[in-house]
Amino acid sequence: MISIQNQSFSGMRNPARPVLAAQACLCVLIGTWLIAVGPAHADEGSQKSDLEASSKRRLEAMREAINDLKFSSPDIKAEAALRMGKGPLLRYNDQTRNLLDATVWRVGKIGRPTAVVTLEIYGKTDAAPALVYEFVSLSPGRFSMESPRGPRWTPSGTDLKMAALTNAPRAADSKTARLAQMRQAARRFEVREEYRGDKVECRLLATPIDRYDGGERDRLDGAMFIFANGTNPEVGLLVECRDNEWSYGMFRLGGAALSADLDGKPCYAAPAMRGGISDRYATAAHGIALPE
Repeated sequence: MISIQNQSFSGMRNPARPVLAAQACLCVLIGTWLIAVGPAHADEGSQKSDLEASSKRRLEAMREAINDLKFSSPDIKAEAALRMGKGPLLRYNDQTRNLLDATVWRVGKIGRPTAVVTLEIYGKTDAAPALVYEFVSLSPGRFSMESPRGPRWTPSGTDLKMAALTNAPRAADSKTARLAQMRQAARRFEVREEYRGDKVECRLLATPIDRYDGGERDRLDGAMFIFANGTNPEVGLLVECRDNEWSYGMFRLGGAALSADLDGKPCYAAPAMRGGISDRYATAAHGIALPE
């Protein structure tokens, strides 16, 4: 009995020893895991930081190109209508077409845009990287645009045609409620583009990329929606309300052949084109050093 008691007493003399041993083993295991995964997590964080920095530099390059565009007009007297909007309305890419980064901008700081400009950065293929411009006039008035980088544009008028939006509800009193009505109206349209011989259904981006009004003297309330192939915008849709009168208009944002239906009936069609300097839809391009 004494031996058993002594052994028991001896075993209970330091009861924390097994716990400490287990903790030590656990610390070794955790330390080994941290050594193993630490560099991987650091690499992932570094890669994410590099991608964000590259994205920021590409956006800044596009912003600089936009800031170089200068507009003038013998017909449009409001200075604000010839100035670029504050920032891009939409940013997107299209890896299937080697499109690394792109943005959509509005010309005009108030009311319906005077024009829409897209900038697209294409990566290296057989040719050098390029910055591609698309210009779309939404104004019946004449104006011109030039840039020290080379692009020039002198459209006369617009292909945009506003038409009455039938079967529309009475305009809601609040701006928020009218936006819901505009979204509902946009869902009544179906848009297709012909790409490389195939008809492609373009999807509606649920949120409009632009919301505008006519200022204190004009009861206009409008929104710009986009129909896209993936994320690449192909057709713009304006939905507007003024004194309970609803209207809509569509315009191209790409060179492919386009068509659209409203409530299942044809309402818009545009043939394939590559616009020139005096066309209402125009394109231009020049080389660019990719912002890495």
